[in-house]
Amino acid sequence: MEEIAPKLADEYPNGVPELRWRLSRMDDSEFCVHIFYGASADQALIGKYIHDASLDNDEQINEELRLVEKILKSVVIVPPGDRKLASDMEKFDRFQGALAASYDLLDNAIESDSFVEVIAVSANQIDAFLRLSIVIAIQLKNQTDEVPIKYLFQAEDERGLMERKIYDDALKYGVIKDDDHNELNSLYKLRNRVIHRYIISNIKTRDLPGIALRYVEACEKVRLMLRDLENKQKDCQYGVYGKKFMKFSEPDDEAIKRLFADVNDKHLIRKFSRKVTND
Repeated sequence: MEEIAPKLADEYPNGVPELRWRLSRMDDSEFCVHIFYGASADQALIGKYIHDASLDNDEQINEELRLVEKILKSVVIVPPGDRKLASDMEKFDRFQGALAASYDLLDNAIESDSFVEVIAVSANQIDAFLRLSIVIAIQLKNQTDEVPIKYLFQAEDERGLMERKIYDDALKYGVIKDDDHNELNSLYKLRNRVIHRYIISNIKTRDLPGIALRYVEACEKVRLMLRDLENKQKDCQYGVYGKKFMKFSEPDDEAIKRLFADVNDKHLIRKFSRKVTND
C-alpha cells in the first residue's frame, strides 16, 4: 500500500475500507463465466473468470476461485495524485526483476565458459548498477521520492541513454571517480571489439577470459558502490530505499514471490522458471 498509494496509506493507516464485490454468473453449454462487479469512489470495476463447463465444481477450479477472491480483496484504486509515482515504482520493480534475472544468465555463462556472454551480461549489470546509483544520488541530492525514470526504463520507440552517457552521469553525480570512469571506458572499448569486431580484429580467444575477469571485478566494485548509496538512503524519509517504501525490510514470502514472478516474466522460458505458488 505504501508503495503504490502513499497518500491513501496516510489517510487510512489501518488499511482502506474493504472493497466489496458482487458475483454474477453468465454460463452457457461450453463455458462457465464468473463475473465480479465492484465499485470504489467513481471507479467501476469488473473482473471475469472463465472455465470449461465440464469443470464446474471441480476442486482445482474451486481452489483457483478462492485465489481469485483473495486477489480481488487486495485491489487498490490508486488516487490520481499517486499514479505517476505508482507507475514509476512499478517500472522500478520490473528493473530489479530484470537485474535479478541477469544473474541466471551470468551463472549459466560462467558454468559453460561462455566468455563472450560473461562479458556481455556483466556490461549490462554494470550499466544497471550505475543507473540505479544515479537515481539514488539524485534523490539524495534533491531529498525527493521522484524517480528520474529515464534511467530505469526505455520504451521501444525511445533512443534512451547509452552506456557511455551513464558513465558520464555517474561521474557527474559522484557515484564513481575519475579512475573508475577511465576503467569503464577502457572496458567498453574492449567489449565492442569482442562483440562487434572479433573476426576483423587481432583479438584472440585466449584474451577473452582475462577481459571477462576484468568485467566481473568491475561489476562487483560498482555493485558495492550501489550498496553504499542504498545504506545511505535507508534511514531517509524519501527515495526508493527510504523508509516509506520499505525496501530494506526483511523480505517476506509474498515479496519473494513477487520478485520471482518478475524474474519469470523477464525470462519466459522454463529453464529458469521459479516457483511462485504454494502448490
